[in-house]
Amino acid sequence: MSQSFSVVDDISKFQCANFELDDSESIKTLMNSLSWEAININNNNNDEKSENDFNHNIILKNKIISLNDDYIALRSLGLEVKLSLLMSGESNLYIFTRCKQSEFSESTAVCCISKELESARKFISFSVLEKKDNDDGFSIRNLKKQEIPHQDNYIKTLDLSEIEFVFIDNGDNRCFVFLTKQEQNSNLLMLGDFYDPFLDKSNVMLGGSGDLISIKKMEIKQTNRDFFVNYRNMNNENIQCCNIF
Repeated sequence: MSQSFSVVDDISKFQCANFELDDSESIKTLMNSLSWEAININNNNNDEKSENDFNHNIILKNKIISLNDDYIALRSLGLEVKLSLLMSGESNLYIFTRCKQSEFSESTAVCCISKELESARKFISFSVLEKKDNDDGFSIRNLKKQEIPHQDNYIKTLDLSEIEFVFIDNGDNRCFVFLTKQEQNSNLLMLGDFYDPFLDKSNVMLGGSGDLISIKKMEIKQTNRDFFVNYRNMNNENIQCCNIF
């Protein structure tokens, strides 16, 4: 049965924890034992709002949020995550899917949206997690990276960019990213088709690192898998329109 979750309407189904990454450029480490807690909402009328005030933006600065149970069933349906973000400075948003009981594993699929410091340049990458020898953590190994086309919604004085996109995990070997609100012929659709199929019930987690990740809107739902058919029928000019690293 398909389910849909919004952080505004279904706040009781979400949880948060601290999220730390190694600063090394060659390897980033994820610790598997996260200490989860409920998300508190500050409903006061003060002008100064809490970072956890879900009536306003969600601040993901060294934080990670997830559903509080394995609600996602990928056996017959795909997963869709729709996000609207503000990114400032040098910052990264990580989407982790195929996580059982809110834990990382080598089955986890990773998508990252990253922004460069003092620049409008942003990138999308697909990655996998690899277990580290003699360690409880994982390293992130990038498999595909692509620059997002130039956008006008960049405020140079604040080094602030806004981006809206949809991430889809089909549960088979494919994940997609589709950027919305782009000018004609600059829509970006990126495909990662190198994952192992995953059919168990699972969770989705979103982590932020760097200067500022502010989530304006987030919706998680399950959807049918006909998206790949539409992908194959799209004009090639709208697919992978920038260099792949």
